[in-house]
Amino acid sequence: MHRLRSLIPSANYLFCFEAAARRRSFTAAAQELNVSQPAVSKTIRLLEEATGLKLFRRDHTRLELTAEGLRLYKETQEAFDHLHMVITSLQKKHSTDVVRVSFSSSFVQLWLLPRLKDFKAKHPDVSLRIEESSRDDQDLIEEDIDLSARLGNGEWPGILSWHFVTEQVLPVCSPDYLNEYGAIERPADLLRHTLLNFEERHRTRLAWREWLDRHSVPVTRLKQDFVFTDALGSIEAAVRGQGVALGWKHLVNEHLKTGRLVAPLDEIYQSGQSIYLVMPAQRPAKHGAEMFRDWLIEQQALMD
Repeated sequence: MHRLRSLIPSANYLFCFEAAARRRSFTAAAQELNVSQPAVSKTIRLLEEATGLKLFRRDHTRLELTAEGLRLYKETQEAFDHLHMVITSLQKKHSTDVVRVSFSSSFVQLWLLPRLKDFKAKHPDVSLRIEESSRDDQDLIEEDIDLSARLGNGEWPGILSWHFVTEQVLPVCSPDYLNEYGAIERPADLLRHTLLNFEERHRTRLAWREWLDRHSVPVTRLKQDFVFTDALGSIEAAVRGQGVALGWKHLVNEHLKTGRLVAPLDEIYQSGQSIYLVMPAQRPAKHGAEMFRDWLIEQQALMD
């Protein structure tokens, strides 16, 4: 038992005293504490009897603190304020920090999901709300997004950015596809293969025509047997042996490591742009968002 208990039998005595001293009224303290005025008066009397101190001077018009009462009030208020600060800081530390993030479907499915277990193990108190988006130009403030990604040079008005990965694009297909349709030894050979295309409605990404042009393969007419609305669809079709897709290296790296996909050519297109993690500059970043950002960069560094 704490030795203070021998002086003050109940902590409620102090809560009642603090309210009465702050409000300078037993009636106002009773209303605040949701008890009767006589209950407050009795509690103060019991506190004075327990401590042997005269805490209030009472008259018919005004309630005043004695010198002893004033000192006890100041010390009690400081102690209550300190306890409140400690408890609320501990609650914030252990409360769930909800972080809203937005990425493309292909990034979520191919890069993020295989690694999420590691993040949760390291940061169990951070809760992620993961949204899949087909836009690079989201208004992070308007849409209440804490963290997203953009392709570019890292400079956007009102945006804080951190380099994540350099854009590298290469053809990929399954081993079974090569066995069935023959080797691809140079970029021009791609024209006799099934090329898996995708066209995103709100985001511009490198397409087959541009990739071939950058590797000096003239294209007059490009056959489009399959066109997907997201890179995820074209990559998954490639895994299933349905053709050759353009793969962003950081997205297909796991498929390449496991052998589900292979890169039939050594040629890799580098645009000179990079993918950046972005946060809105107009508001303070959530601690959980900063931890998630740092974890994303750390994980990508392990792949480089």
